[in-house]
Amino acid sequence: MLSLLLMLATGCDFSPPPPTIERKPKAPKVERSTKKPRSASAEEDTGEGAIGIINSVSYSPERPGAFDDIEVVVDTERDGAYVDVDVTWYVNGRKLISQRDPVLRSRNFSKGDTVQAEIEASRRGSTEQYTASTLIIGNAPPRILTNPKSLTQLDGFRVRGEDPDGGRVTYAVKGGPKGLSIGESTGVMRYKPSKDAEGGTYDIVIVVKDEDDAESEWRFQVSVRGGSESDSAKAEREAKRAAAKAKAEAENTARAQALESEETDED
Repeated sequence: MLSLLLMLATGCDFSPPPPTIERKPKAPKVERSTKKPRSASAEEDTGEGAIGIINSVSYSPERPGAFDDIEVVVDTERDGAYVDVDVTWYVNGRKLISQRDPVLRSRNFSKGDTVQAEIEASRRGSTEQYTASTLIIGNAPPRILTNPKSLTQLDGFRVRGEDPDGGRVTYAVKGGPKGLSIGESTGVMRYKPSKDAEGGTYDIVIVVKDEDDAESEWRFQVSVRGGSESDSAKAEREAKRAAAKAKAEAENTARAQALESEETDED
């Protein structure tokens, strides 16, 4: 008997196609996002010796994958006034015309692309521009496509995974009962317990890995019966024999007592 306690699966991406882009004549200059920039008109805006409008610029996440939305976080010096922040995004040096929000959706880039944001902050008629650092879109981990509810038996069950970046995936299994294996390239599990294999509840981890060694895991538990020659099976058979023997002895004792009672009544 097989019982499934814990499972993990992922969904699919149905994002719309990327927006229209135009070629950028010259790639923006890369500066460290931790630098505190100064506006060309900062002194005009706040007076001599005052700091600029933009304090710092950073990305979230700092190391995005192909399926992460990227947010540019701009910290500004308001100085008692409203600050208007405008963002321009570049992918592989090309300006995205329709993308002006602080968040760039993942549909606009793929693994290996470069992404960069240019910031323009305005306050009291003064403007400051800043070019953030360049990001390189990293590898996305594999997805496990198998429906966990479809697992009814171990032997012959197939795990299906895919690399969102289009690479090849391999499969491995950790834990589980003795005799459990999985095809490295097929994802098909095989379970051939020996006669002396013990039964019980086991933790199983299916690992799907892509060509860049990124991994996704599916964790669950199963309960299996022991082999015919396992200690637990032998103990179970011994317990059944003992119970049957005790039952027979009880029945014999009852019959003997009944006969004795009948003989006493005849006398």
